[in-house]
Amino acid sequence: MFPKNVQLLPAVRMTPWRKISVGSWKPVGDSQVYHLMDLDAEPALAWLEQANAQSADKITITHLAGKVVGQVLRDIPNLNSIVRFGKIYPRQNVDIFFHVVQHDKDLSGHVVRSIDAKSLGEIARELNTGARTIKSGKDESFKKIKNNWKMIPSFLAMTMLNTIGFIFYSCNWFVKGLGVPRDAFGSMMITNIGSLGLENAFVPLPPYSKVPFVIALGKVVDRVCVVDGKPAVKKRVSFCCTFDHRIIDGAHGAQMAERIERYFTNPSELR
Repeated sequence: MFPKNVQLLPAVRMTPWRKISVGSWKPVGDSQVYHLMDLDAEPALAWLEQANAQSADKITITHLAGKVVGQVLRDIPNLNSIVRFGKIYPRQNVDIFFHVVQHDKDLSGHVVRSIDAKSLGEIARELNTGARTIKSGKDESFKKIKNNWKMIPSFLAMTMLNTIGFIFYSCNWFVKGLGVPRDAFGSMMITNIGSLGLENAFVPLPPYSKVPFVIALGKVVDRVCVVDGKPAVKKRVSFCCTFDHRIIDGAHGAQMAERIERYFTNPSELR
Protein backbone atom coordinates (compact mmCIF):
# COMPACT_ATOMS: atom_id res chain seq x y z
CA MET A 1 0.00 0.00 0.00
CA PHE A 2 2.83 2.39 0.91
CA PRO A 3 6.57 2.17 0.13
CA LYS A 4 8.80 1.15 3.01
CA ASN A 5 10.14 3.90 5.27
CA VAL A 6 13.16 1.87 6.49
CA GLN A 7 15.00 -0.92 4.68
CA LEU A 8 14.98 -3.77 7.21
CA LEU A 9 16.19 -7.34 7.33
CA PRO A 10 13.90 -10.13 8.65
CA ALA A 11 13.19 -10.10 12.39
CA VAL A 12 15.86 -11.78 14.48
CA ARG A 13 15.18 -15.05 16.32
CA MET A 14 14.66 -13.85 19.88
CA THR A 15 15.89 -15.67 22.95
CA PRO A 16 13.50 -15.93 25.94
CA TRP A 17 15.54 -13.28 27.76
CA ARG A 18 15.33 -10.92 24.77
CA LYS A 19 11.54 -11.35 24.68
CA ILE A 20 11.38 -10.51 28.38
CA SER A 21 13.61 -7.46 27.77
CA VAL A 22 11.45 -6.19 24.91
CA GLY A 23 8.27 -6.74 26.90
CA SER A 24 9.52 -5.26 30.16
CA TRP A 25 9.92 -1.65 29.16
CA LYS A 26 8.21 1.06 27.22
CA PRO A 27 10.08 2.51 24.19
CA VAL A 28 11.51 5.33 26.31
CA GLY A 29 11.81 6.31 29.94
CA ASP A 30 12.25 3.12 31.92
CA SER A 31 14.17 1.34 29.14
CA GLN A 32 16.88 4.00 28.97
CA VAL A 33 20.38 3.20 30.23
CA TYR A 34 23.09 5.83 30.64
CA HIS A 35 26.85 5.41 30.33
CA LEU A 36 29.54 8.09 30.59
CA MET A 37 32.80 7.53 28.71
CA ASP A 38 35.70 9.82 29.62
CA LEU A 39 38.16 9.43 26.73
CA ASP A 40 41.67 10.61 25.99
CA ALA A 41 41.23 13.25 23.25
CA GLU A 42 44.92 13.87 22.51
CA PRO A 43 45.48 11.05 19.94
CA ALA A 44 42.30 12.07 18.09
CA LEU A 45 43.22 15.76 18.07
CA ALA A 46 46.73 15.02 16.78
CA TRP A 47 45.33 12.72 14.08
CA LEU A 48 42.73 15.34 13.05
CA GLU A 49 45.46 17.97 12.73
CA GLN A 50 47.32 15.75 10.25
CA ALA A 51 44.13 14.82 8.39
CA ASN A 52 43.09 18.45 8.01
CA ALA A 53 46.46 19.33 6.49
CA GLN A 54 45.48 17.14 3.54
CA SER A 55 41.70 17.70 3.44
CA ALA A 56 39.80 20.37 1.53
CA ASP A 57 36.96 20.13 4.05
CA LYS A 58 37.54 20.78 7.75
CA ILE A 59 37.23 17.52 9.71
CA THR A 60 36.15 17.95 13.31
CA ILE A 61 35.85 15.73 16.34
CA THR A 62 32.12 15.41 15.56
CA HIS A 63 32.87 13.91 12.14
CA LEU A 64 35.38 11.55 13.75
CA ALA A 65 32.82 10.48 16.35
CA GLY A 66 30.34 9.74 13.55
CA LYS A 67 32.85 7.62 11.67
CA VAL A 68 33.80 5.79 14.88
CA VAL A 69 30.20 4.93 15.74
CA GLY A 70 29.47 3.97 12.13
CA GLN A 71 32.35 1.50 12.31
CA VAL A 72 31.05 0.16 15.64
CA LEU A 73 27.55 -0.40 14.21
CA ARG A 74 29.10 -2.28 11.30
CA ASP A 75 31.21 -4.38 13.69
CA ILE A 76 28.23 -5.15 15.96
CA PRO A 77 25.17 -5.18 13.67
CA ASN A 78 22.81 -6.19 16.51
CA LEU A 79 23.08 -2.61 17.79
CA ASN A 80 21.69 -1.27 14.50
CA SER A 81 18.08 -2.33 15.03
CA ILE A 82 14.57 -1.10 15.83
CA VAL A 83 11.70 -2.60 17.83
CA ARG A 84 8.43 -3.16 15.95
CA PHE A 85 5.43 -4.84 17.57
CA GLY A 86 7.58 -6.59 20.16
CA LYS A 87 10.18 -7.87 17.70
CA ILE A 88 13.70 -6.63 16.91
CA TYR A 89 14.46 -5.85 13.26
CA PRO A 90 18.06 -5.17 12.13
CA ARG A 91 18.57 -2.31 9.69
CA GLN A 92 20.23 -2.89 6.34
CA ASN A 93 22.17 0.40 6.39
CA VAL A 94 24.17 2.41 8.91
CA ASP A 95 22.80 5.98 8.88
CA ILE A 96 23.60 8.57 11.56
CA PHE A 97 21.60 11.68 12.41
CA PHE A 98 23.68 14.72 13.48
CA HIS A 99 21.96 17.55 15.33
CA VAL A 100 22.64 20.98 13.87
CA VAL A 101 22.04 24.20 15.81
CA GLN A 102 20.70 27.08 13.75
CA HIS A 103 21.63 30.69 14.45
CA ASP A 104 18.35 31.22 16.30
CA LYS A 105 19.27 28.28 18.60
CA ASP A 106 16.57 26.12 17.04
CA LEU A 107 17.55 22.49 16.51
CA SER A 108 17.53 20.67 13.20
CA GLY A 109 19.68 17.91 11.78
CA HIS A 110 21.22 16.04 8.88
CA VAL A 111 21.45 12.28 8.28
CA VAL A 112 24.64 10.87 6.76
CA ARG A 113 23.57 7.70 4.94
CA SER A 114 25.80 4.59 4.83
CA ILE A 115 28.31 6.41 6.99
CA ASP A 116 30.32 3.23 7.61
CA ALA A 117 31.19 3.11 3.89
CA LYS A 118 32.33 6.74 3.66
CA SER A 119 35.71 8.27 4.36
CA LEU A 120 36.13 10.98 6.98
CA GLY A 121 36.63 13.51 4.19
CA GLU A 122 33.35 12.49 2.56
CA ILE A 123 31.53 12.66 5.90
CA ALA A 124 32.96 16.10 6.63
CA ARG A 125 32.06 17.40 3.16
CA GLU A 126 28.48 16.15 3.35
CA LEU A 127 27.83 17.24 6.92
CA ASN A 128 29.47 20.65 6.49
CA THR A 129 27.36 21.27 3.36
CA GLY A 130 24.21 20.06 5.12
CA ALA A 131 24.88 22.24 8.16
CA ARG A 132 25.42 25.33 5.99
CA THR A 133 22.16 24.65 4.17
CA ILE A 134 20.27 24.27 7.46
CA LYS A 135 21.79 27.37 9.04
CA SER A 136 20.98 29.44 5.96
CA GLY A 137 17.33 28.38 6.21
CA LYS A 138 17.41 26.67 2.80
CA ASP A 139 16.87 23.09 3.98
CA GLU A 140 13.46 22.43 2.46
CA SER A 141 12.68 19.13 4.20
CA PHE A 142 12.99 20.34 7.79
CA LYS A 143 11.75 23.80 6.86
CA LYS A 144 8.50 22.21 5.66
CA ILE A 145 8.19 20.18 8.85
CA LYS A 146 8.63 23.26 11.03
CA ASN A 147 6.09 25.25 9.00
CA ASN A 148 3.57 22.43 9.37
CA TRP A 149 4.15 22.25 13.12
CA LYS A 150 3.38 25.93 13.54
CA MET A 151 -0.25 25.04 12.87
CA ILE A 152 -0.43 22.18 15.40
CA PRO A 153 -1.65 23.08 18.92
CA SER A 154 0.81 22.24 21.71
CA PHE A 155 -1.60 19.90 23.46
CA LEU A 156 -1.68 17.69 20.33
CA ALA A 157 2.11 17.56 19.89
CA MET A 158 2.66 14.26 21.73
CA THR A 159 -0.24 12.58 19.95
CA MET A 160 1.02 13.73 16.56
CA LEU A 161 4.60 12.62 17.23
CA ASN A 162 3.49 9.23 18.48
CA THR A 163 1.24 8.81 15.44
CA ILE A 164 4.07 9.69 13.06
CA GLY A 165 6.39 7.25 14.86
CA PHE A 166 3.77 4.50 14.65
CA ILE A 167 3.15 5.02 10.91
CA PHE A 168 6.76 5.46 9.82
CA TYR A 169 8.49 2.95 12.09
CA SER A 170 6.05 0.52 13.70
CA CYS A 171 4.10 0.06 10.45
CA ASN A 172 7.21 0.93 8.38
CA TRP A 173 5.20 2.96 5.88
CA PHE A 174 6.64 6.00 4.13
CA VAL A 175 3.72 8.37 3.67
CA LYS A 176 5.02 11.25 1.58
CA GLY A 177 1.91 13.36 2.18
CA LEU A 178 2.78 13.78 5.87
CA GLY A 179 5.79 15.89 4.90
CA VAL A 180 8.35 13.86 6.87
CA PRO A 181 11.56 12.68 5.10
CA ARG A 182 12.04 8.95 4.62
CA ASP A 183 13.74 7.43 7.68
CA ALA A 184 14.40 10.90 9.04
CA PHE A 185 16.48 9.90 12.08
CA GLY A 186 18.64 7.01 10.91
CA SER A 187 20.26 4.34 13.06
CA MET A 188 21.32 6.59 15.93
CA MET A 189 21.94 10.24 16.85
CA ILE A 190 24.98 12.35 17.70
CA THR A 191 24.63 15.78 19.27
CA ASN A 192 27.67 17.97 19.99
CA ILE A 193 26.86 19.58 23.34
CA GLY A 194 30.48 20.72 23.51
CA SER A 195 29.65 23.36 20.88
CA LEU A 196 27.29 24.82 23.49
CA GLY A 197 30.03 24.84 26.14
CA LEU A 198 28.82 21.74 28.03
CA GLU A 199 31.30 19.13 29.25
CA ASN A 200 28.71 16.40 29.72
CA ALA A 201 24.95 15.83 29.71
CA PHE A 202 22.73 12.88 28.89
CA VAL A 203 20.18 13.20 26.10
CA PRO A 204 16.88 11.25 26.16
CA LEU A 205 15.83 8.91 23.36
CA PRO A 206 13.07 10.55 21.27
CA PRO A 207 10.26 7.94 21.26
CA TYR A 208 9.00 8.77 17.76
CA SER A 209 12.48 8.32 16.19
CA LYS A 210 12.89 4.67 17.29
CA VAL A 211 16.66 5.16 17.56
CA PRO A 212 18.17 2.86 20.21
CA PHE A 213 21.27 4.93 20.84
CA VAL A 214 22.19 8.62 21.31
CA ILE A 215 25.62 10.11 22.01
CA ALA A 216 26.12 13.59 23.45
CA LEU A 217 29.66 14.66 22.61
CA GLY A 218 31.09 16.98 25.25
CA LYS A 219 33.56 19.84 25.20
CA VAL A 220 37.26 18.96 25.09
CA VAL A 221 38.73 20.00 28.45
CA ASP A 222 41.96 19.70 30.43
CA ARG A 223 41.71 17.19 33.28
CA VAL A 224 44.22 15.87 35.78
CA CYS A 225 44.84 12.17 35.13
CA VAL A 226 47.22 9.56 36.47
CA VAL A 227 49.93 8.69 33.91
CA ASP A 228 52.55 6.13 34.91
CA GLY A 229 51.58 6.62 38.54
CA LYS A 230 51.95 10.41 38.44
CA PRO A 231 49.41 13.25 38.00
CA ALA A 232 49.40 14.86 34.55
CA VAL A 233 47.13 17.27 32.71
CA LYS A 234 45.55 15.65 29.65
CA LYS A 235 42.90 16.72 27.16
CA ARG A 236 39.77 14.62 27.67
CA VAL A 237 36.33 14.44 26.10
CA SER A 238 33.08 12.87 27.30
CA PHE A 239 30.86 10.56 25.27
CA CYS A 240 27.54 10.58 27.15
CA CYS A 241 25.66 7.55 25.87
CA THR A 242 21.95 6.84 26.24
CA PHE A 243 20.71 3.51 24.90
CA ASP A 244 17.58 1.40 24.77
CA HIS A 245 17.97 -1.61 27.06
CA ARG A 246 15.42 -3.57 25.04
CA ILE A 247 18.01 -3.78 22.22
CA ILE A 248 21.35 -3.08 23.89
CA ASP A 249 22.07 -5.01 27.08
CA GLY A 250 25.18 -5.06 29.26
CA ALA A 251 27.14 -7.39 26.99
CA HIS A 252 26.37 -5.31 23.90
CA GLY A 253 27.11 -2.11 25.84
CA ALA A 254 30.52 -3.39 26.92
CA GLN A 255 31.41 -4.36 23.33
CA MET A 256 30.20 -0.98 22.11
CA ALA A 257 32.18 0.98 24.71
CA GLU A 258 35.35 -1.04 24.08
CA ARG A 259 35.22 -0.40 20.33
CA ILE A 260 34.32 3.28 20.65
CA GLU A 261 37.36 3.87 22.87
CA ARG A 262 39.57 1.71 20.64
CA TYR A 263 38.71 3.52 17.39
CA PHE A 264 38.52 7.01 18.91
CA THR A 265 41.95 6.75 20.52
CA ASN A 266 43.40 4.95 17.46
CA PRO A 267 41.76 6.63 14.43
CA SER A 268 44.21 4.97 12.04
CA GLU A 269 42.34 1.68 12.63
CA LEU A 270 39.16 3.06 11.02
CA ARG A 271 38.31 1.52 7.65
